[in-house]
Amino acid sequence: MKKILLTIIGSSAYLLIFGQSPEIESWVLNVNGDMAYYDFYPGPPPTTSSVQMTDSSDVKTVCYDASDVYVRANGLPSYNMGPWLQNPNVPISQEWVFKIPRTPIEEAGAKTNTPFGGALGVAINGVVLFGYGDGKSYSSVQDANVGNGDGNWDADAWVSEGPTMDASGGGHATMTGVYHYHATPFALYTDPSTGHSVIIGYAFDGFPIYGPFGYTNPTNTASGVTRMVSSYQLRSITDRTILPGGSNSTPPGPAVSASFPLGTYIQDYEYVTGLGTLDEFNGRYCYTPEYPNGTYAYFLSTDNNGDPIFPYVLADSYYGEVLQSDIQNAGNSVSPSGLTCYTGATSVIDADDSEVVSLYPNPASASVVIETVYLAKEIQVISIDGKIIESITPVTFREELNLENMPNGVYLVRILNNSSVSSHRLVITK
Repeated sequence: MKKILLTIIGSSAYLLIFGQSPEIESWVLNVNGDMAYYDFYPGPPPTTSSVQMTDSSDVKTVCYDASDVYVRANGLPSYNMGPWLQNPNVPISQEWVFKIPRTPIEEAGAKTNTPFGGALGVAINGVVLFGYGDGKSYSSVQDANVGNGDGNWDADAWVSEGPTMDASGGGHATMTGVYHYHATPFALYTDPSTGHSVIIGYAFDGFPIYGPFGYTNPTNTASGVTRMVSSYQLRSITDRTILPGGSNSTPPGPAVSASFPLGTYIQDYEYVTGLGTLDEFNGRYCYTPEYPNGTYAYFLSTDNNGDPIFPYVLADSYYGEVLQSDIQNAGNSVSPSGLTCYTGATSVIDADDSEVVSLYPNPASASVVIETVYLAKEIQVISIDGKIIESITPVTFREELNLENMPNGVYLVRILNNSSVSSHRLVITK
């Protein structure tokens, strides 16, 4: 029998439904059509200003077939995002469609690297989970961490960007408006906890990601609960001439100092087998409430105070099989026909009956066709910075937009009706 738990996140009601298929039923579904919102600093703190977005929060739909789950979300949580210190960026709706494998398996060969500075998985509220890199490395020429550094000593994102995360959820936005987490999405789990942590998301290899608490004995649900412990530790070094694998750093990184303390860089850490409860991927094989017969699972790594510690979510590679193309295309998946959709209620609907808008081809180059089952009031094409760059009043159910004057990038196609707004992600590549 399924257990349906009604939870309150912010001021809105959402359904979290747990049953026999957690990869389908663990998502935070927006059942009320609530819109996202955030605060920002219009000037020096503490004065803030609020923005009510016109984009829905959390997960919009969860559809599936025998092999995959397709999660559709704008990448915006339901809690009040922001404000952000030292970060002028604000969230923008992304219109993601994530594909999550339903039956993940261990990668028997060479493991696939996790994205260094991009999404490695998605949280249950539709917000992407980033890796531990911030895209910068030490430059011996500039004596600073920059985007075009030497590439030997890579800046730790949490160390460098932690102060810019919001206090409401532990996330912030990129320059293109992608709201994301690097470490602890604390709005999604309880810490401290006397019970096993809940699923906070899924990695793109299909294995679940839990909060920081698991069973003391990984295969004994009656063994009590303990905080999971990372098996990574800071290296005992005073200079940065040798990389973790033992090779020389050419050129070397900065000496350990007050300006560049130990822990500034990812390469300041080393993995020690058996040091903690988690393996080199930051997970373990175990029983969990959602997988009572066992699964491999990743866990958030935190210290005894609940603060994030390296490697935070996943380490440098996935445990399971995943294609680089799927990682690079994460969030841009195209849902196939014949899916079944989970509504967050007691019934399911066929995806073919729920889809009322089609965009093709997508990605597109010269033009894109937009088909609707109703005559839309207006169709808008919106750039990633929120500007309306094209607006038409449809005269038929099928409109073709010329894209020749639009540069490559990610856009939102917004379909306006008299009483509703539907947003769809469009990728232009030429």
